[in-house]
Amino acid sequence: MQPEVKAWLHMVYERMVAVFARSNFYDQVHLLYDELGTFGTGAMLVEEDDEATLRCRTLTAGEYCLDVNASGRVDTLYRRLRMTPRQIVEAWPDTSPDRVKDLDRRGNGQWLEVLHVVEPNPDYREGDEAAVRPWRSVYLMTDSDDVLEESGYYEFPALCPRWNTTGSDIYGESPAMDALGDCRLLQKLEEDGLIALEKEVNPPLSVAKSDGLGRVINASPGAINYVSPLAQGQNAIQPLYQVRANLGLLEQVKEQKRQNIRESFYNDLFLMVSQVNRQMTATEVAERNSEKMLLLGPVLDRLRSELFQPLIVRVFGIMTRQGMVPPPPDALQGREIKIEFISILAQAQKQAGIAAINNTVAFVGNVAQFSPTALDKLNIDEAIDEVAEMNGVPPSLIRSNEEVAELRAQREEQMQQQQMMAAMQSGADVAATGARAAKDLGLSEAMAGMGGESVAALQ
Repeated sequence: MQPEVKAWLHMVYERMVAVFARSNFYDQVHLLYDELGTFGTGAMLVEEDDEATLRCRTLTAGEYCLDVNASGRVDTLYRRLRMTPRQIVEAWPDTSPDRVKDLDRRGNGQWLEVLHVVEPNPDYREGDEAAVRPWRSVYLMTDSDDVLEESGYYEFPALCPRWNTTGSDIYGESPAMDALGDCRLLQKLEEDGLIALEKEVNPPLSVAKSDGLGRVINASPGAINYVSPLAQGQNAIQPLYQVRANLGLLEQVKEQKRQNIRESFYNDLFLMVSQVNRQMTATEVAERNSEKMLLLGPVLDRLRSELFQPLIVRVFGIMTRQGMVPPPPDALQGREIKIEFISILAQAQKQAGIAAINNTVAFVGNVAQFSPTALDKLNIDEAIDEVAEMNGVPPSLIRSNEEVAELRAQREEQMQQQQMMAAMQSGADVAATGARAAKDLGLSEAMAGMGGESVAALQ
């Protein structure tokens, strides 16, 4: 990827994060997760806002209905809004019916119902976005069919993730539906345990009374039942029956039901970090996390396709129309941008790929000890790029291929210069050594000649 492309994508990412931070997205997506885990279907509207760029609103089950297209994607939303006359007049001052304006003037605070319809626009033709938007939006009064507003959207404004769907279902299934039996049984056990404990502390009593025959027995805690003195025996007042509640066993059963509920909601997957043994190796931790994430993989894939990708497309479109996104570089013209997610769960899913790369690199390193040519098979640069991308490393920390080639060329040139200087230095040392040797040799010959003349003279 070219450096200017990476820089542009990173700048868009930082601006998009800033938009999310100053909006109410994080508050509303928390409510969306509650709806998704409880009812199996969530719905959140993402609207344009002049101050905060975008404004989100999470809908609750029962106030909306959905429909899907032939591909099974949600593309239609009908929702009911309960609004007061003052709110309706404030939102649509020009189109509000006269009767609603009259209620507002009289200060009537009764609830009125408004229907909001978002559906594909049958008049839309691809390539003609300036004239007609792909989705139309209509607000109308349900009791009179008065149209309050008619407009449209460039992107489908509702994010409607579903936990799991079967066949042609429009609405999803949730973990709460799977755990409903255990939840109801746990509540019953809690109730029975409290009743048993109360009866053990305050048992129902039987009291001797001559006219107490024929009455219905009340076995509630602390209840008094009048019986015949002959049936009562010697004691005038005594417990109706003995209660010996096995609260320990009851607590074990309740804990088992709680564990079943936790497993239904994937509680152990979200607490994977706290369950890691400190004595485990990094490879064992990665393998265990990968095994857990595979169980949650289908749900994450559905969230990616029905929540996060439409969200990014919607917010990117809003930011582009508001002039918050600069024109892309020429290298991106006519090319599709791939969305990559760097959240904790998304990174956990990618750990399996990182572990595979680490294992391959370690294997090649071991083989290279016996056969160094094995390193020729491994593309280290590509492995670094893949691991950095899986870990969501900012592009500014990883050099491009061009920068790496230039850096290596400079290093190679420096090494060649150092080798040349070393060779020249070695040649100079050899020459100096030779000169000294020649000089020493000439001096020795001269001294030898002088020594012969001295001997001759002495003779």
